[in-house]
Amino acid sequence: MASEYLITLADPGQIPTLLKRGFLNGRSEPRIAFVGRSNVGKSSLINSLLEQKIARVSSMPGKTKSIHFFLWQDQRKIVADLPGYGFAKVAQSEKNAWVRLLDSYFSADKALECVLLLFDSRHGPTDQDLEALEFFAKKGIPIQIVLTKIDQLKTQSERAKRKREILEVLSAFGVDDSDLAWVSVKDKKSIAMLRERLK
Repeated sequence: MASEYLITLADPGQIPTLLKRGFLNGRSEPRIAFVGRSNVGKSSLINSLLEQKIARVSSMPGKTKSIHFFLWQDQRKIVADLPGYGFAKVAQSEKNAWVRLLDSYFSADKALECVLLLFDSRHGPTDQDLEALEFFAKKGIPIQIVLTKIDQLKTQSERAKRKREILEVLSAFGVDDSDLAWVSVKDKKSIAMLRERLK
């Protein structure tokens, strides 16, 4: 069954009209939000999970500046594609506007089921990734950590080493191995496993 684009949230002023009593623009499906650095492969992952080229993939990281909502028909959920952080070279005032938009959305959406927090498996969690993790933990929003681009870790020993390093950092947040999903958009099995986790 095809998925579809629903609506874009570009300004906090839209929120009182868009989000009412747990409904998003009149729709009751629970939301899952995709969050991560601008070059982490967020749009590609959404397209792979939904099996449809629905989220815009840009060669210029940081192009997404609003929250785009898509209906994920198979899962009966709504996907929120959020602006990336930590890469785009934009003015501080624009970054501040993004922060206000995201904070307003997360405070208002009562049907937000979980946040998929995407980290680049090649680099592990950056300081900004850990700030994002702490932000959602403080808000009490359930988090699923997803390590992307695992195909670019070429050997099993390289993957094992990276996993140890990442777990060492994340253990301070109470995260263990079972909390992590390792994916590559080039590996259908890893995408299927993540899709199953999200049911």
